[in-house]
Amino acid sequence: MKMNSSIMNTRVQKVFSGLLAAISTFTFLAPSFVFAQTPTPPANPAKAFCARVSELQSNVDQKITDRAAKLQTRQSERQDKLAELRKNRTDQRAEQRTNRDENRKEHYAKLEARATTDAQKQAVGAFQSAVETAVAGRKSATDAAVQAFRQSVDQAIANRKSAVDTAIAVFTTSRNAAFEKAKTDCAAGVDAKTVRTTLQSGLRAAREKFKSDIQAVERAKDTVKTNVETRKQAVEKAKNDFTAAVEKARTDLKKALGQS
Repeated sequence: MKMNSSIMNTRVQKVFSGLLAAISTFTFLAPSFVFAQTPTPPANPAKAFCARVSELQSNVDQKITDRAAKLQTRQSERQDKLAELRKNRTDQRAEQRTNRDENRKEHYAKLEARATTDAQKQAVGAFQSAVETAVAGRKSATDAAVQAFRQSVDQAIANRKSAVDTAIAVFTTSRNAAFEKAKTDCAAGVDAKTVRTTLQSGLRAAREKFKSDIQAVERAKDTVKTNVETRKQAVEKAKNDFTAAVEKARTDLKKALGQS
C-alpha cells in the first residue's frame, strides 16, 4: 500500500514523540506517590507514624515498580511501531524506485529506436549514462539523509532514556536515604512530628532535583527538530541536483539529435 511521504513522516514523528513521552512520564509519577502516601500525624504519632515508615516505603516502591513496568511495555510497543513505520517507508521508496527504473528503460528503448546514425546512437548512450549517474547520485544522497536522520532519532531516544534513568536513580537514592533517616530517627526516639517533617523535607528536595533533571532532558528535544530540517534540506538538494543533471542531459541530447 502506498502512502504519501509527508503523511508517513508525520506518523513517524508522532510515534517518536510518543516514545519519548513514555520514557519521561516517570517525571510526574514517582514524587506524587511519595507525597500522596505520606500520612497525616495520627492521634498517637510517636508510635503509629514510626510503625508505618517501613510499610509506607514498601508501598511506594511497589507502586512505582508497577507503573514503571507498564511504561516499559508502552515504550516497547511504540518502539515496535516506529520500526514498522520505517519498514513501510523503506518498502514504499523501493517500490517507487523500481517503477521509475522500468519507466526509464522504456524511454531509453524508444530513444534507441529513433537513433539511426552512429552519432545519434552515441548521443542516446551519453544521455542514458548521464541520467543513470544522476539517479544513482540522488538515491545515494537520499539514503544517506534518511539513514543519518534515523540514527539521530535512535541516538536521541537512547540519550533521553539514559538521562531519565539517571534522574530516576538519583531520585531513588535520595528517597531511600530520606526513609532510612526516618527509621533511624524513630529508633533513636526522635519526636514523630520532627521525623515526619524531616522526611517530607528530604522527599521534597529529591522531587525538586528530579524535576530539574527532567526539565534539562526536555530542553534537549529541540535537537530532533533540527535533524528533521537537516534531512528535509538534504533530500530537497538531492532532488534539485537530480533535476538539473537530467535537464542538462536532455538539452545535450536534443542538440545532438538536431532538435530545438
